[in-house]
Amino acid sequence: MKILVFFTGGTIGSAVSDGWISPSAGMKYILLEKYREFTGDSMHFDTLTPYTILSETLSAENINLLVNCVKENITEYDGIIVTHGTDTLQYSAAALAYALGCNCNPVLLVSSNYPIEDERANGIDNFIGAAEFIKSEKGRGVFVSYKNNGENTKFHVATRILGHNECFDEIYSYDRQHYAEYDGEKVAVNPACHYENTDSAVNDWVYDNNSGILVVTAVPGDSYNYNLSSYSAVIIKTYHSGSLNTESEALRTFCSEAECSGIPVFVTGVHGGVTYESLKPYEEMGLNVLPLSSFPAVYMKLWLANSRKTTPVSLMFNNIANEYM
Repeated sequence: MKILVFFTGGTIGSAVSDGWISPSAGMKYILLEKYREFTGDSMHFDTLTPYTILSETLSAENINLLVNCVKENITEYDGIIVTHGTDTLQYSAAALAYALGCNCNPVLLVSSNYPIEDERANGIDNFIGAAEFIKSEKGRGVFVSYKNNGENTKFHVATRILGHNECFDEIYSYDRQHYAEYDGEKVAVNPACHYENTDSAVNDWVYDNNSGILVVTAVPGDSYNYNLSSYSAVIIKTYHSGSLNTESEALRTFCSEAECSGIPVFVTGVHGGVTYESLKPYEEMGLNVLPLSSFPAVYMKLWLANSRKTTPVSLMFNNIANEYM
C-alpha cells in the first residue's frame, strides 16, 4: 500500500510559541511518529509540502498548486492524504472534488481542532482514520476524515460538508449523511448515503485570484445597497428555512439591478416540498434557486465558473461531484 501525504500547514501542522499558534516545520514528522506510536503500524509514507500556511489565508494560488500536485501524483499512489487547516477545509475539499471527480484513487483531507501535541486534539484520530479508509478500499473520490467529540471518525463527501457553526469545530455532512465511519477497528460504509462514482470532473479548471462573487447573508434590515460593478455573480444565503424577506423593496430593487446588469443571483439553502409562501416570488425576482447543497461547494463551483469565463448558470445546475443530493 502506497500513500502520499501532502503537508500544507494549518493547526495540524502548527505548534504553540509565545502564546500564538503558527506553522512549524517539525510537526509533520511528529504527526507521522504519533501515527506509528498510536497504531503500532510502521508503514512508510511518502511526503510533499507544496506550501505552508494557516488556512484562513487560503488563496487561488494555493488551491491551484494543491490541485495540480494531487493530479500529478494521484495515479502513482493507492491514496493521498492532505493535511489542512480546518477553517477552509471544505473549500479545498470541494475544489479537489471538482477537479478529480468521484472515481479517482481516494484523497482524504485531514485537519485538527487543536495543535496535535494538545491532548484535546483530534488530528491524530483524523489522520489514522484517513489511512484506514485508504487501506480499506471502501471508497473512491475526495473525502474529509474528521472525528467530532464523542463520536467515531466520519468520512464526509467533499462537496457535502456544511460550513462550521460559530464557535464550534465539529464537522457535519448535509442531513448528517456521512459516507462512512471508522470505529477503531473497521471502516463501514453508511448505506443511507447515496454516492455515485462519477467521472464528471472539470478538466479545464483554474481559479482566478478574485472569485468575482458577492456573498449576501439574509439578515433583518439589510438595505441591499451593494455596488455590483466589481462582481460577476451573487450568492444569497437564505435563512435556515430557505426563506428571504421577499416583501423587501430593497431586495427586489437589488435583484432587478443585478438582472439588468447581466449578473446572475443564486440562492442557497432552499429545501424541497411544502414550504413558506415568501418563496413564491423567487422566480419572478429572477433568482436562480440551486438544489440543496453546502455553501462551500456552491461557492467553489461558482468561483470556478467565473474563472472559466463561461456562463455560470449551466455549470451551477450540473451535478459534478455528488454535490447535489
